[in-house]
Amino acid sequence: RRLSELSDRRTALLGDRERESALGEDAKAALARLEQEGRDIAARLAAAEAAKGTIDVRTVELEDRAREAEAELGKARAVQAAEQAEARVARSALDAAEAKRVRAEAESRRLEEQMSGLGEEAPLVEALRAARGRREEAEARLEAAGEAIGSAEARRQQAAAARDSAESEGSTARAALAALDSEAQALIKAVEGSSGDRAINHVKADPGYERALAAALGDDLEAALEGDSPRRWTGAETLSGDPPLPAGCEPLAARVQAPPALRRRLEQVGVVERDGGIPLAVGQRLVTRDGRLRRWDGFVATGLGAAAAERLIRVNRLAEIERALPAAAAAVDSARTRIAAALAEMEAAREAADSARRSEAQATAEIRDAGRAEDMARVEIERLDLRRTGLAERLEQAARDLEEAGRGESEARRVVAELPDAAATEARVAGLRRSAEAAQHALAEVRAEAATHARAVSADKQRSEAALKEAADWRVRAAEAARRHSDMGARIAEAEAEAERLADAPAEIARRIEGLEAELAEASEAAAAAAAAERQGEAALRETEARLAEVAEALATAREARAGAAARHENQEARRIEMARISGERFECPPPLLPEKLGFDDGAILAAGEESSRHERMSAERERIGPVNLIAERELAELDESRTASQAEREELGLAINRLRGSIGSLNREGRARLLTAFETVDRHFRSLFTTLFEGGQAHLELVESDDPLEAGLEIMAQPPGKRLSALTLLSGGEQALTAVALIFALFLTNPAPICVLDEVDAPLDDANIERFCDLLDRMVNETDTRYLIVTHNAVTMSRMHRLFGVTMIEKGVSRLVSVDLGGAERLLAAE
Repeated sequence: RRLSELSDRRTALLGDRERESALGEDAKAALARLEQEGRDIAARLAAAEAAKGTIDVRTVELEDRAREAEAELGKARAVQAAEQAEARVARSALDAAEAKRVRAEAESRRLEEQMSGLGEEAPLVEALRAARGRREEAEARLEAAGEAIGSAEARRQQAAAARDSAESEGSTARAALAALDSEAQALIKAVEGSSGDRAINHVKADPGYERALAAALGDDLEAALEGDSPRRWTGAETLSGDPPLPAGCEPLAARVQAPPALRRRLEQVGVVERDGGIPLAVGQRLVTRDGRLRRWDGFVATGLGAAAAERLIRVNRLAEIERALPAAAAAVDSARTRIAAALAEMEAAREAADSARRSEAQATAEIRDAGRAEDMARVEIERLDLRRTGLAERLEQAARDLEEAGRGESEARRVVAELPDAAATEARVAGLRRSAEAAQHALAEVRAEAATHARAVSADKQRSEAALKEAADWRVRAAEAARRHSDMGARIAEAEAEAERLADAPAEIARRIEGLEAELAEASEAAAAAAAAERQGEAALRETEARLAEVAEALATAREARAGAAARHENQEARRIEMARISGERFECPPPLLPEKLGFDDGAILAAGEESSRHERMSAERERIGPVNLIAERELAELDESRTASQAEREELGLAINRLRGSIGSLNREGRARLLTAFETVDRHFRSLFTTLFEGGQAHLELVESDDPLEAGLEIMAQPPGKRLSALTLLSGGEQALTAVALIFALFLTNPAPICVLDEVDAPLDDANIERFCDLLDRMVNETDTRYLIVTHNAVTMSRMHRLFGVTMIEKGVSRLVSVDLGGAERLLAAE
């Protein structure tokens, strides 16, 4: 077997050595492949370094070219904005000069007409007298209107006070009604949880007597009234021989509504404020209102039927709530009626006050008109003479103004004619814009090429590091394979040497086995004879030992019985003496006289062993019970009080939670309604403004991620002209800016604010979009009362503003605030 094992082991080792040789060859091939791959990657990296310098040079050149193009474009735009502003100023000056000439001509004609139309003073005196009469009459009406306003305000304040009082009472009544409804629902749920034809479902105690009833009947309240239940009430007729309740006791039956089956039981239960130990007849019971019971046989208990008492209390509380609900509902209706009446009175007072205010305003206007007419008549009378002398001078001044206006108009027309060509400037700006866009496009392409080149270099470096690491692994594996190959050669040599040593061992072992088999046959015959003799001797010995054991056992039993009897005798004698001593000490009589003295039947006493076992069992039970807690009753009462209080607090908390949930639900409903209303309004304005800004297209707002408006997110969906509908994040920078401006202005149209600050919102916009933005800004200024503050560097936007504020540095290190009122300048030019 050893030779076979050595042959199998040599075959396995030869196979392992061949596998290790193959592994070494694979490792050499992998190392050669990785070295070639490393040389290829090094060549690519060298070429990449050379290309990177070229790309960097091109990037710098294109960046410089793009910056130059942007600078030229900015200068051209500034020149264009300056020319446009100059053109607007020149045209405004021309319009103002034409208007001034027209006004001078009209003034001359008007003065001539006035000169020819001057009349007498008599109509003016009559007009002065009539204006004075109208003013006095209007003053009387104004005083009456003031008194009416005071009276109406007093009525409104009284009605408001009555409304506030009614609303306060209504809120209190609604809260009380809601609390009663919630408590009633909780009590109904708690009471309905107990069903069946049990006695507790058919009894009802007066308020304050629930614990007394529960203590009087206890678990009997759970018995059925009908059917074949093993615990049920069948009823009993009241007999004339039933003992009456002791004096001072109130019959519990007078305080309980119960089926006839319980009548006789309840008539034998009395209610007292405090149990003073009144003797009771057989079958009678005394209970207190707090649940303490004493039976006729001396049994006393406290807290019986606590669960039944709680249910009876809930039933009474539910009945009390049902009686109180109509009054609470009536209080709510009354409060609503008073609120409605107060609101009607307030509305009437408000209408009266509004009417009086209108009368007051009308009277004030009439007083003002009459005073103005009176003053005008007086002034006209006083100035009539001055007009006659002044009209000639004004006619001469009008002629000079007309001549000056003609000269100003001619000068303005000359300035307009000398304005530079706006079309050429626009063409130059467009050409520079195309050049800047081409430079930016070329720069973007170079940067993309640089990024691609950098990614390729990074990938080659990572592959080079991975190849180095893989080559190191293959070297380690080749070294391990060579070491294992040499080890396997040594192990094969050892196995072949051991096989040569074991070649002659089988023949030597066979000769030794034949000699040992002959010796074994002789020894087996001698052993068989010795075994037969041994069996005969052992059988005789066993019989002798058995007889000796029987005799020894009988002797030991007799000795043990004698010793036990002697010990029991001594024990019983000592116990008799001890019992006699204990009887003398405790009862002052010997044991034989104890039955007569204590009055028990000594014939009922069991055997001593049984009595002793019973005594030990009862002692063990008493030890298991442990010491008696003398204050257990008081602790139980405290725990009952704590439990009752906790239960009441729990019910109050449940009612409060229900009210809070109702309030939260109301707030959420109102919030959802308001949010949806505001959302629809903002969405409507946003759709309109988006179409205006983009001159087409469509957009809308969506609530996403939830059906609940309070938890939903907001998504802006926009579709500029010529594009598909998409989210805001998929639009270009300029489109995003215009969409955001539309949303901001939609919010201001929905809920205007006094001031709106827009910081660089026109930065991503081109000239056409800036013009649309400024047009929309003009529209918002006309439609809202909001003041818009625009932070910008764009010349087009600045030229459309009413007033400009900026900071300039005339001297190095000295900044000054500059303010230009463009609107005032235009009005001044128009006035000239």
